[in-house]
Amino acid sequence: MKGIIYGVIGAAIAYLVIHVYRTAGPEDVFLRMSVSILAGLYIGLMFITYALPIISDAVARLLYSDPGGEPEIEDPMHDGRALMAQGDYAGALKEFRKVTETDTENRMPWIEMAKIQLTQMEDPDGAVALLKEGLESHEWRVNDAAYFMFRMAEIHLKEREDKDSAVNILRQVIELFPETRHSANATHQLRELGAL
Repeated sequence: MKGIIYGVIGAAIAYLVIHVYRTAGPEDVFLRMSVSILAGLYIGLMFITYALPIISDAVARLLYSDPGGEPEIEDPMHDGRALMAQGDYAGALKEFRKVTETDTENRMPWIEMAKIQLTQMEDPDGAVALLKEGLESHEWRVNDAAYFMFRMAEIHLKEREDKDSAVNILRQVIELFPETRHSANATHQLRELGAL
């Protein structure tokens, strides 16, 4: 619709320019100049509206694209993040849930869902439940599983003020991942909590 309106306006301006230049006498310099300026402004508007975005996109692709010509990888969490930015937290949770079903190796949708539950919906119990569900949903690599567990312990300790649950999770980390940096980190935290 916008294109049709611009086309009609452009045709009217073109008709006006042609009419003025054909009918105006030599003494109508001001009229010719005014019509020429109007036509120039219209052409400038069309350039800014249509041509400039195309040119800038082409330059950006040229400067920032992979020289090997490989296509950009689409972010599966884009829709969820967009909804989160718009304040549609329920919609974001649904989109992140979809990602957990299609990209089972990715812990980030679980983390984002827990963050929404905790910070936006002010529901630390829901955040812990989501992290627990995420941890149990897949056979995670050690780093990912430990991340889930440390995050649950942190929420228990800082948000729920439930030291006992945090201590139990940290002890599970030591038990499940002995002789790893995760075990060392859990041991350190237990010492800080006075639980060792």
